Amino acid sequence: MGYCYTKFVTGVLMKEKIASFFKSTSARLLFFVVIVVLALIIGRGTCTPRNGIVLADYSVERDYKQVVDLFRRNLYWLDANPNPPIERIFTYLSSRGNPDNKNSLTVKVLRSGSDLVGFVSYYMKSPVLGFVLYLAVDEQFRGRRFSDRLMKQAIDDLVSRGAQHIKLITRPTNISAQMVYERLGFRELGRNSVYVYYEYRP
Repeated sequence: MGYCYTKFVTGVLMKEKIASFFKSTSARLLFFVVIVVLALIIGRGTCTPRNGIVLADYSVERDYKQVVDLFRRNLYWLDANPNPPIERIFTYLSSRGNPDNKNSLTVKVLRSGSDLVGFVSYYMKSPVLGFVLYLAVDEQFRGRRFSDRLMKQAIDDLVSRGAQHIKLITRPTNISAQMVYERLGFRELGRNSVYVYYEYRP
């Protein structure tokens, strides 16, 4: 009886101490900060949905048609060749189409439900050189920095594979793309009438 009574009283006193602790403004603020930090830690990661936008590995079955459609609509900006082998690029050359080829093209997509937001494709040109081949975002999703997100994914992945520098090319008239690259730390190496050459060093 005495033990149970002591346990009960101790429990009541602890509840009162906790209640008085949370009555102070600094304690409530500390509690709020801890909750926010935990939420940020749990929610981190490139694959975490942001407003329903999800980063995923390219799937030939799911993404092929939409990626090729987006590519064709933006052909001028993506490739100087008026007839690039699009079908071959996004089937056999992609790592999902040819998983045994370790140096094959990696394609990542951003999706919003059934809609393709955009894609980036890249590969290791040598053991120390990464190359970003294509980057495109659907017209209805532009202006929301999805290009930055795709490029950061490409950079991080290439660096993790051993890239000591990463290169890409773009059109001189593609000012918005140049702004993305420069914002992420790429520097211009040179240009001509067809291309601007960029390099990134981690």
